[in-house]
Amino acid sequence: MSSNVLTRRICGLIFGMFLFLKVISTPALAESAGSDDRLSRTFGQNDVYLEIAIEPPQVDLKRDTMVSITISHPDEIAANLPADMSGRFQGFNIAGYYSEPSHDKQKAVVYNFRLIPEPGADVYRIRPFAVQTIDSSVHPPERSWFNTEMIYIPAKTHAGTVPASVETSVEPVYIRPSFRKLPYIAVLLLVSAAVLFLTYKVIAKIRFVRKIRRMSPRERAFFELSALLAKKLPEKGLFKDFYVELTMVVRRYIERRYAIRAPRQTTEEFLASATGSSAFNQKSITNLRQFLSAADLVKFAGVTATLETAESAVAKARDYLERESIQSSDDNMTTGTKSDSPVLRKINE
Repeated sequence: MSSNVLTRRICGLIFGMFLFLKVISTPALAESAGSDDRLSRTFGQNDVYLEIAIEPPQVDLKRDTMVSITISHPDEIAANLPADMSGRFQGFNIAGYYSEPSHDKQKAVVYNFRLIPEPGADVYRIRPFAVQTIDSSVHPPERSWFNTEMIYIPAKTHAGTVPASVETSVEPVYIRPSFRKLPYIAVLLLVSAAVLFLTYKVIAKIRFVRKIRRMSPRERAFFELSALLAKKLPEKGLFKDFYVELTMVVRRYIERRYAIRAPRQTTEEFLASATGSSAFNQKSITNLRQFLSAADLVKFAGVTATLETAESAVAKARDYLERESIQSSDDNMTTGTKSDSPVLRKINE
């Protein structure tokens, strides 16, 4: 026999022994027949066997999942699980753990884990973990280990409760408020209404003030006269208040147009200032003297006024303002300026 043939045979023998050792050293994996209410897997090495039983065999979110890990071994060999098993159960939370001797096998310990499935988990599985063995039949004791494999646990589907397709509804759903919140809602609505009302009043007031300020002295005087007549003070017997406001309409007009501080002067002081001004002719001063003196008798001397005297005073004030309007229109035609008579006509109407 040639040396080459002998060499090939020796190499084949060595390779066969290597395969045999690899097969016997690899953890054995076998799925037990089991029953419909549990799932089990068995791993082993050197007379040490580990069985993982899962009950129920499918993940059901309505109940807990019980995992029992049973380790059986000879007297001279000890086997231990990893000290921390919390990261081995993916998709579960460990709710409880205890160990007990096995009643079916001698030298066997059962480790029980109560697991709570996490709703919506991507996968439910038991990750591989290492089992350490110590053989005390030899000296010194020989330490070894073997690992388990990944175990996937299927999730149970409830055909009666889970629809075939999921539809997303975008329609709004009305949720009735709690009765305890009704007082707060009512207060909030009242505060909102008050804020809106005050905002409206402030805006209306600002617009009114801007409208008044844009008026000419004559337009503003006729506007104030119309507002005074709308109060109907003579009809209510408030003649003194009526004469005070009526004379103030004329005095404010003279102050705005001729820059004479008529509202802050007595009748004699005002007439003296008007006499020395070129803006007033003798007839205007005479009419103003009669009008203001008659009003002072009611305001300060206690003369009793009537509706007829009040109407006469209004006529004199209106006549004075209208004469001023005619004179202003003549002045505007002479100087070529535009009169504001449209607003004036609207107020007079």
